[in-house]
Amino acid sequence: QLKGRCGVSMGPPTGADNEAEVIRRARSGDQAALGQLYERYVDAVYRYMLYRTGSRETAEDLSAEVFAQMLTAIARYEDKGLPFGAWLFRIARARLVDYWRQSRRREEQFLPLSDEVEASFVGAESAEGEGMASRGDSRALLQALGYLSQAERELILLRFAAGLNNQEIALIVNSNSKAVKSMMYRALRKLREILERQEQFYRSQDEGRG
Repeated sequence: QLKGRCGVSMGPPTGADNEAEVIRRARSGDQAALGQLYERYVDAVYRYMLYRTGSRETAEDLSAEVFAQMLTAIARYEDKGLPFGAWLFRIARARLVDYWRQSRRREEQFLPLSDEVEASFVGAESAEGEGMASRGDSRALLQALGYLSQAERELILLRFAAGLNNQEIALIVNSNSKAVKSMMYRALRKLREILERQEQFYRSQDEGRG
């Protein structure tokens, strides 16, 4: 069973017990350090899987598999310009691709608006502390995400659901931070325009009934 799954900040730990030291200990098999890394990233990985699959059970299973793979691979991990969070989400992304291929299903364009998805969506924050949605507009935002391209939606979910910054996202999607920043700007602008059109539509519906 995955634990937590409330909001999580993805920046490096503060104080002497920094992430580099935790990773060093984890690579040598330190169980406490491995547990720290799990606790630190489990919420973000779970949210990413939840928003990509729309299923709590599938998200839990895939997240557990990601951390199982982390345990077997971490001894070989070296930074070399690839932060641990980006390395872990490369594993998550690859596992998701395998899931869609093995299940012979295609990713749904629109997420099921379950209470689990909505509640998790409300608390999500980016690495810079920007909130994804308030409870009042989360359903509209989830619907609007369905009108984005798969690439645009993934960037936004990696930023806000996973809490990664543009440089980390670029490493995951094999791009560069400048290109990610530009595409993120366009995706967010498109998202705002969709939300504005949705609001205008519902307002006209309300006026028509008045």
